[in-house]
Amino acid sequence: MFWLPERPDYHRAFYITLALPTFIALVMAPRRIPLLFSNGIFLIFLIFSIYCLLSLTWSGTDNALTSLAKRPLYISLLFFAVTLIALHSEKNLYSVILTGMTIAAISAALSVSYFIFFDTTDRLPGYRALYNPLLTSHVYGMFAAMCMALFFHTKRNQLPYTLPIFSALFTLIILTGSRTPLLGLAATCTWLVLLQRNRVAYNVLASTLAIGSLLLLVNPESITNRGLSYRPEIWHQAWLQIQNHLWFGHGYDHPMIFWVEGISYAFADPHNMELAVLFSGGIVGLLLWLALYATALVFAWRNRQDRLVLLASSALIFGFTAGLTEGNAFLSRPKEHWFLIWIPFSLLAAAWTVKKAKNYAKET
Repeated sequence: MFWLPERPDYHRAFYITLALPTFIALVMAPRRIPLLFSNGIFLIFLIFSIYCLLSLTWSGTDNALTSLAKRPLYISLLFFAVTLIALHSEKNLYSVILTGMTIAAISAALSVSYFIFFDTTDRLPGYRALYNPLLTSHVYGMFAAMCMALFFHTKRNQLPYTLPIFSALFTLIILTGSRTPLLGLAATCTWLVLLQRNRVAYNVLASTLAIGSLLLLVNPESITNRGLSYRPEIWHQAWLQIQNHLWFGHGYDHPMIFWVEGISYAFADPHNMELAVLFSGGIVGLLLWLALYATALVFAWRNRQDRLVLLASSALIFGFTAGLTEGNAFLSRPKEHWFLIWIPFSLLAAAWTVKKAKNYAKET
């Protein structure tokens, strides 16, 4: 998304470079498939996906069933791809994450430079396939959250590498003017402190509080000048429609149209991922959705000393927090929301499968 000109190009890149090779790998080594099906995170995802597809029987969507059914399949292939890499070499998966983080930082630095010297807009919108300030901050924010996790796990001699990466990512997030990722990073920091509870954790927490206080002192308008951006009004309108189909929802991909008094146009999503799930799947869908997060976070807590778990759970906490004020595409083709939801989940699922495979190897 940093380099390709349009989002459809990103879709094609995903199909060619990840989905197709993963499918071929599974055909060549089908014995790997049952490993992922023994993973609690992936199993709940499958149950949730099946429920969403069943809800199409009462949904008012205009999209074809075959098109919508492909979306969980694409996400499944992401799960399989990450798990296959981790089973082959957990070190290689860690290298992939670090490489992605570095590329994101380079892109952030270039974007910041272009914005400062050539752009005339008030907020950094994002470039190439990224075009929305908030969604742009979500993508870079996931990498920033994982980079923050490195502060808790890496040695001091690696700080000269991680600090510039985080600085570039954080600068871009600030320039987007988006407040949601700042809240997400604060939640990530709190999660990491709870996981580690050592001197390094408290130092990072103190640094985060200092940076936040400095931002409020130097540029308070960046936090307060847009108020609540109609979020309470949008949530209220969404809730009014949810009450009509409370238990099972309106159905997956049912059109979302929310009118707010004083605004001449309708909002196409509730600006809250959990409300979107509740709107589409009702209480049943939301319970499955929350069970997915609960399962992943319990696993993360029990394995908090694992480096991959630390990185993935940090991204998941960031994504969940960011999703509280934005989004509705909980099951979608590859797009920005994958960085908030499915990439972190796939990393945690891979860590789970690797751990289970190691325990099985020890027993035998």
